[in-house]
Amino acid sequence: MPRLFFKILIVLFFSFTLLNAEQLTDSFRLDAYGNMNITDSKNNQRDSLNFSGGFQGRYQLNDNISMTGQLHLKEAEHSNSLEDYESELKWLYIDYYFINDITFRLGSFQLPVFKASETGDIGYTYTWTESPLRTYGVFGCEDFKGAELLKNFSYENFDFLAQLSFGKSKNELKDGRDKVSEGKVDDLIGLTLKTTHDDFILNIGYLEAKSLINENIDFMGVDTNIDFNMYSLETEIYLDDYTFKAGLTKSELSSIFPNSIKYYSSIEYSYKDLTPYLLYSKENLDFKDFALKNKKIKDTKEQYIERFSLGLRYDYNANIAFKTSFSHERDRLKYNNVNDEKRSDDIFMGTVNVIF
Repeated sequence: MPRLFFKILIVLFFSFTLLNAEQLTDSFRLDAYGNMNITDSKNNQRDSLNFSGGFQGRYQLNDNISMTGQLHLKEAEHSNSLEDYESELKWLYIDYYFINDITFRLGSFQLPVFKASETGDIGYTYTWTESPLRTYGVFGCEDFKGAELLKNFSYENFDFLAQLSFGKSKNELKDGRDKVSEGKVDDLIGLTLKTTHDDFILNIGYLEAKSLINENIDFMGVDTNIDFNMYSLETEIYLDDYTFKAGLTKSELSSIFPNSIKYYSSIEYSYKDLTPYLLYSKENLDFKDFALKNKKIKDTKEQYIERFSLGLRYDYNANIAFKTSFSHERDRLKYNNVNDEKRSDDIFMGTVNVIF
């Protein structure tokens, strides 16, 4: 209990003392965010109290060039110390603005194909207690270094953003059987098209890349040259006080790594400062057949994880949002060599999200 109380004090102090952070000079702006997440599960497998946050700075060198960086802080995994936090430089890039709304960008980025690629760590930007996609990446690959070309244009009442990305990265590819293989990613190419209108948002993305992994795996005859691609489709539709959201991502990987399909849909209703919502999400993993070196490993064939959530968001003011949700989660594993395994859990989550 003292540790819990102390952590809450840290979050509140950190939040309210920096709420006035804003445009520091005509050329430099500093923004920040903080998240506190409390999770209580029926099976005690996900019980946690976590804090994360970060800073984003943007410096305008001149009319044509700007620099942007984002530092994300989070509690280290399996940490028992309040001082054990990890820092990660999420963004660090330079923009050069050409005429005709064309921008050339060079540096380090998150994968660009998702609607929330740039705001996935900022809990205040979405209604739910946590993102239904959980992670914005492909089996351990969430960021890359390279270049991007962006073009903004309009047609009648529609605004468009077309984005071409290319570069390289590192990753930790997970085979879904409790094994992780480190590797490097080359020839990463991403295409993204975002359409906005008064009544809806539509985001379409495609990503492909090649990865070379270390051969630290328990399978025979495995090709360590991995090809993967991803398709992403996400939308928001606005109808009076209702908002409908849906998303679908499909990842295809070669070698031993499973293909996946993730999708979600939600309906939200806005009433003054309150936003109740219903959310459904599901993830399907389809595993490939390979000869096992270690016969003790269960030969997984398929896995289904689905979640039904009922939640509420309360906007205390323009900087602070309180959220709560209750979810029922079902997890089913199908094996080739043993009986199926079914698990379920009830999960309560509470979050405090701030921006400043």
